[in-house]
Amino acid sequence: MLGLSGCGYTLSHRLRGEFQSKRGLFVPVFHNYTEETGAERIFTSALVKELESHGNIVMDHKGEDGLELRGAVTGISYAPSVLSDFGYKGLQVYRRLPVELGLNVSVALTLVDTRTGKVLWSGSFAGFRRVETPTNRTYDFEAPSSLGLFTLSLVETRYQDVARDIMRDVYDAMVEFF
Repeated sequence: MLGLSGCGYTLSHRLRGEFQSKRGLFVPVFHNYTEETGAERIFTSALVKELESHGNIVMDHKGEDGLELRGAVTGISYAPSVLSDFGYKGLQVYRRLPVELGLNVSVALTLVDTRTGKVLWSGSFAGFRRVETPTNRTYDFEAPSSLGLFTLSLVETRYQDVARDIMRDVYDAMVEFF
């Protein structure tokens, strides 16, 4: 590294100059292409917090001379990743309950120079979290409603964890060495 810097070569960061300028960065609320109402706000907020934690100037309105980081939640899905043993807690021997769900989220982002309309950067990212299901709260194994809403709220509480992880990856991808 010392030899490289002595000959005039320096390592550059992708987009570092754009972020260090005083032009500012506007992050509108993400588009939500899923059926998960309100998820877009969680992912937008996670991105703003990540940017601010690195000292970036995040503007509350779109400027004529700034940057705009547009995002979209493109997919949220969850499915059983671990099932109970057959006959769990008195179930019929052929029935199983989900003990854990796998939550998958995907987002896409594009950084645009509002002055020129030029796309400076874009990327797609995904995140995964495991969510334990509350089998101890199931009173009637035959009733589909016995577990649904409670389990869904547990999945939704994991959105913030996934969003935080994804936005760290987003920031790293925007400013990585090239």
